[in-house]
Amino acid sequence: GSRKCVRGRVARPCYEWQHVAVMPASHPLASVPRLTLEHLAAEPLISYHPSFTGRRRIDLAFAQRGLKPNVVLDAIDADVIKTYTRLGLGIGLVSEMAVKDDPAFAPGGGMIAQPVGHLFGSNVARVAFKRGTYLRQFVLTLAELLSERLNRTLIQQAVQSGTSRTGNEDDSGL
Repeated sequence: GSRKCVRGRVARPCYEWQHVAVMPASHPLASVPRLTLEHLAAEPLISYHPSFTGRRRIDLAFAQRGLKPNVVLDAIDADVIKTYTRLGLGIGLVSEMAVKDDPAFAPGGGMIAQPVGHLFGSNVARVAFKRGTYLRQFVLTLAELLSERLNRTLIQQAVQSGTSRTGNEDDSGL
């Protein structure tokens, strides 16, 4: 599959997320209600480096449609992507969490974010733990705060067992 497994780790789904296209509110595509791959392929794009954050899904979506995206900049940080987008270098493709509390994307902030999960699918963030180790209480508390899907019992059972819930020796999904 497309997932890299890491031996000795157990990973659990934390939350789902999708990409958003970010651009200045004055950009011509800002008023398009539902962006297409063709819209995006016609624009300079700024996205994550291919080894980061769902970029493979982006590249695959364009390839499956026979389109070649014009990626003018790869970055490993959403703030870098948003900064160059704000400066007019291109349309940014970032995770929806990267714009959630950013004042630039609030009404009147000058930037907009349009969901593009319909183009690139959804992604799953996971939290990973080393198998067979004792997890301190603050680690378990953090995991529970990260996601409603995680609880101490589930995590401790997965970490202490030799197999995962699926029965696979390693289902880390990393």
